[in-house]
Formats: sequence, structure tokens, C-alpha cells
Amino acid sequence: MNTEKPGCLTGAARAVALVVVLPVRLLWDALAWCLRQLWRWLLAPVGRALGWLVHHLLVIPLRWLWEWVLVPVAKVLWRVLDLLLVTPLRWLWEWVLVPVAKVLWRVLDLLLVTPLTWLWRHVLGPVVRVAGAALLWAWRIAGRISRAVGRAVRWVLWNAIGRPLAWAYRVVLTPVGHWLRRYVGEPVAAAVRAVRAAAREVRRTLFGGTR
Repeated sequence: MNTEKPGCLTGAARAVALVVVLPVRLLWDALAWCLRQLWRWLLAPVGRALGWLVHHLLVIPLRWLWEWVLVPVAKVLWRVLDLLLVTPLRWLWEWVLVPVAKVLWRVLDLLLVTPLTWLWRHVLGPVVRVAGAALLWAWRIAGRISRAVGRAVRWVLWNAIGRPLAWAYRVVLTPVGHWLRRYVGEPVAAAVRAVRAAAREVRRTLFGGTR
């Protein structure tokens, strides 16, 4: 009983799979056959014909044009170019421009570079070094003088203005301020408090309210 159930299920599954797969396989085989026939009777002959046409109408003429027209014309043009332009320019460079440049450089070196080098080495260089050293020394000395002058100015200002002001603040203004605060400020403040208290008392008397 148990050995028959798997066989029945397997057979049913195979039947269902065959029903589902068979149309797809038939369609696939038919499509493959159509594509083979299309390639055999249409695409391959057309491709061969197109290849023959391209080879005979394009490749062979271009090869002939390259070998018998373009290459000879290019050789002739290069020969003419070499004869009329490259060779004259090479000759001009070797026999005119290079010698003239050498002569000009020799003259320039003799009339300008050598004198300027000598002038810098024996005149300007030492002068510049001496002047630079003198300027550096003067800058340092000027810094020392400036700091000394600054200290002197600060001492003068302190003794002429700062010290008298400090003495006046300490000896005159501070005691005056204490006296004014004690004998003027405090009585005025007490009077103001008394006036405010009297005003509050009058307001309570006239308008009522709790003390």
C-alpha cells in the first residue's frame, strides 16, 4: 500500500510536467527550426553576397587605390617637400642659424656677460655685502635707540603726568570722595528715604490702605 503511493504521485507529477512543458518544447523546437532555415536559405546567402560585394566593390578598389595612387603620390609629395622645404631648412639651420647664434652668443658673452660678471664680482657684490651689513648693523642699533627712547618717554610721561595724577587721586580726590559720600551722600540718601516714607504715609492717609 505504501509502495504504490509514491509511484502514483510520481506518475501524476510527470504527466502534469509533460502537459506544461510539451507546448513550450514544441514551440522552442519550431522556433529553432525556423531560425535554422532562415539562416540557411536567407541570412547566409545574403551575408555571402554582401561579403562578395564589399570585397570586390570596396576592398579591392581601395587596395588598388592605396598601392597605385596614394602611395606613389605620397612619395612624390614627400620628395618635393624634402627637396623644397626640409633640405633648405636643414641647410639654413646648419650653415646659417647655428653659426650666427654661436657668433652672437660669443659677442654677447664678450660684451655683456663677462663685464657684468666681473662688475658684480669685484664691485657690486662687495658694495652690496658692505651696504647690507651696514644696514643690518644700523637696524639693530636703531632698535636699541628706539627702545631707550621709549623707556625715556615713558619715564618722562609718568613723572610729568602719571605720578602727579596718581598723587592727586590718592591725596585729594579719594579723601574728597569719602567726605562727600559721608557728609553729603548719606544725608541726602536719608532725606530721600524720609521723603518717600512721608509720601507713603500721606498716600495711606488720603486713600486708605494698610500700614
